Amino acid sequence: MDSKPRSVWKVCLAALALGILGLLIVYGSALQFSNDLRFIYALGAVVLFFAALWLGRSRAAWFVAILLIAPLVAIFWNEVLVKIPALWPNVALWMVAVIAGLVCVRTWHNQRGFIVLVIAALLLGSTWYCGWYAPRQLANSFTRFKDESAPAFVLQPVSNDFVPVAPQRGKILVVDFFSTTCAPCIAELPQLAAARADLNDNRDIEFVLVASDRGRDTPDRFRSFVESRHINLPLAFDEGGKAHDGLGLHGVPALIVFDRDGKIRLTREGYNAAETSFRRDLVAFLKAL
Repeated sequence: MDSKPRSVWKVCLAALALGILGLLIVYGSALQFSNDLRFIYALGAVVLFFAALWLGRSRAAWFVAILLIAPLVAIFWNEVLVKIPALWPNVALWMVAVIAGLVCVRTWHNQRGFIVLVIAALLLGSTWYCGWYAPRQLANSFTRFKDESAPAFVLQPVSNDFVPVAPQRGKILVVDFFSTTCAPCIAELPQLAAARADLNDNRDIEFVLVASDRGRDTPDRFRSFVESRHINLPLAFDEGGKAHDGLGLHGVPALIVFDRDGKIRLTREGYNAAETSFRRDLVAFLKAL
């Protein structure tokens, strides 16, 4: 008489186990390959869809969907949504992926139209989210436009060539605080170098990449790390993170733009490769100053 309740419990445990496995696959892959939000979303949607497809063979209640998606959503909520709440469609689309997987096996023979509609909605929603919505929300979250005075600071030059160590009147200065142990910093580096290359003809715009001993960096290690990646940017060191803290920044990567009068005009804290307009937006902003 209790075979059905036992069967339900088995499916629930299987759903939770698959949810935990999905979490390990998604975030393990993100740590190993890329923290690109689009990659995390797409891999999560695929994993959840196929896990739900397998679970859909049973006749368990719909709350297995909650158990399946809960581990992935819990980490995403803690790591992303508390900082950028506007990315909630990521969770909604993951739920659509689970629903699509669950209904696919159960109702394929008599509700094919509904299944096609759910899958089409998932594909369209994914295209919208990855192609437009998430990149714009990331840009809006990371970037702050300002017009305020800056405290005085002086950096320690690391490169052998000229290094701008402080804002100078008549010059625009872009300072990017960096760490060799920070994955988003490393992902941002080629885009920053490309932005500088785009502005080569603008002699009044200067860039400097800054590390500190807070990230266990030393001037020599910092220089070797950047040179090994063939990045051509002036390098400086911020002993004790004094300049970083004095400018009111809280982490890395952190980018700050000073105008020709030495005022802070833009700050950015954070980077994700899903922000596809980073280089274009930065170049356009600097040209307009």
